[in-house]
Amino acid sequence: MLLAARTLAAPPLEYRGGGAMIRARLFAVATALMLSAVAVTAPLRASAQTAKPTIVLVHGAWADGSSWDGVIGPLIKAGFTVYAPPNPLRGLASDAASLEAFLKTIPGPVILVGHSYGGAVASVASANEANVKALVFVDAFVPDGGESCLSLLAGGPPPPKDLFTPVPFATATGGDADLYLTRKYFGPVFASDVPTSLSSLMAVTQRPITASSLNEKAPAAEGWKTIPSWYVIGDLDNMIPPAAQLKMAERARSHITHVHGSHPSMVEHPGATVDAIFAAVSGMK
Repeated sequence: MLLAARTLAAPPLEYRGGGAMIRARLFAVATALMLSAVAVTAPLRASAQTAKPTIVLVHGAWADGSSWDGVIGPLIKAGFTVYAPPNPLRGLASDAASLEAFLKTIPGPVILVGHSYGGAVASVASANEANVKALVFVDAFVPDGGESCLSLLAGGPPPPKDLFTPVPFATATGGDADLYLTRKYFGPVFASDVPTSLSSLMAVTQRPITASSLNEKAPAAEGWKTIPSWYVIGDLDNMIPPAAQLKMAERARSHITHVHGSHPSMVEHPGATVDAIFAAVSGMK
């Protein structure tokens, strides 16, 4: 701004002394105007480069955006813009496309955070979105091409046969089913460290996922292959075994944090997820 002030104060053009003096004065004024433009626009460029990223939180199956409540408050307090859009839970490719469309509405850098099945959706969607600068996975599926969420659980402890309560429905190609977690398992299996008063409410408001979603194979392009990532492992998780989480986190070369929490570890231990997001912001390129 000092350079701009000097430009405004420059003396009028002098026509005495012939063309050489006129050309010299014109060159001096043009130079001052150019420097003043640099002085004004440089802070704008710096501001754009140092702008805080937008945080987008992607919930998983049998949950909704409220599962991020404990995370959202500290992020907003820290000055971040935060979104927790609904995850349709209809199919990996279509859910990723829905998330991609949402990401395209956000100017500037994004930190994408996915829980459980939402981690798979975030990984697929981020592969095509250049504004996603970091990924944070929380007790999440992080598939490679050709893998499904269920295939990533192969070899782990077999779940109870009645873990899911299916609600069949017809489709254009045959049939599918919405899978609800059977109420008696919601607390002990899904949210073992969440107080019963809250886990009972979560069980009532759970959003089902289609059976086809859990069996759908991921495409070869995955965001974690090129985007820096952080991973929070819930060591009490009874849905995705911690050993399976660790294997996926190490394959993605994620920065790993362990927390003494159940599958939705961010509900009772939001600080671990918030810290991972802050670390992702600090490590953002």
